[in-house]
Amino acid sequence: MQKQQRDEVFSSISAEETTIYRDLIREVRAQRKASSTGQFTAREVLEPRMDGLPSGVQNALNAVISRDEMGPMPGEQPPDFELKLMGFEEWIRLSSFKGSRPVGLIFGSYT
Repeated sequence: MQKQQRDEVFSSISAEETTIYRDLIREVRAQRKASSTGQFTAREVLEPRMDGLPSGVQNALNAVISRDEMGPMPGEQPPDFELKLMGFEEWIRLSSFKGSRPVGLIFGSYT
């Protein structure tokens, strides 16, 4: 599911559905915080709670599950790529760090 589709799902739910959705998300966050590992997927937590919920809330929760499942999963090998170092002419390849140290990547926009 693309961002635009998720935005459409969230903009189409009623105020009452939004309240139900937010309460569920707060509950999940509290459960994750209370967990000793905090390691579980949105699908594992949200799917069992969907029965009997309004369809708009179910759609919103499915959008969260879809977002959670995008990108590499924990332990999965990331795709290799090169980036230019800021302020330098040097390029660096992600795979050059393999086996040497952990790498954290932050992507954003300055516009």
